[in-house]
Amino acid sequence: MINIDITLLIQVVNFLVALAIINYLIIRPVRGAMARRRAQNDVLRGDADTLEGEAGLKLDGYNARIAKARADVSALRKSMKAAADEAAQARLNEAGDKARSLHLAAADRIREESAEARRELDGRVGDFVQVALKSMLG
Repeated sequence: MINIDITLLIQVVNFLVALAIINYLIIRPVRGAMARRRAQNDVLRGDADTLEGEAGLKLDGYNARIAKARADVSALRKSMKAAADEAAQARLNEAGDKARSLHLAAADRIREESAEARRELDGRVGDFVQVALKSMLG
């Protein structure tokens, strides 16, 4: 059974004094340290968010520069390919023209030589006919 007397009152007072001392010496400093750390974490979180935002902007700028560089390189590659194709076509046309002129010159030379050979043969046909007749007639 519980006796309510002066010792109970002393125990309650003793408990409240101990609670006040524990609160003053332990709980209040711990709460203060936790509050300071929470405030410091909030500041650091804000700084981290700011840095993350800046990093995102820098990354976006970097990606934009890379995309522009790729587009520039692609355009340059296309223009250089077009120029190379044009130069190759010009050389092919030049080579074709040169081949045609060589072909025409060779054809003209062959016609001239053929005509000269015919003229020479036409001039010597009489001699060939006489030789052939002599051979046949004996």
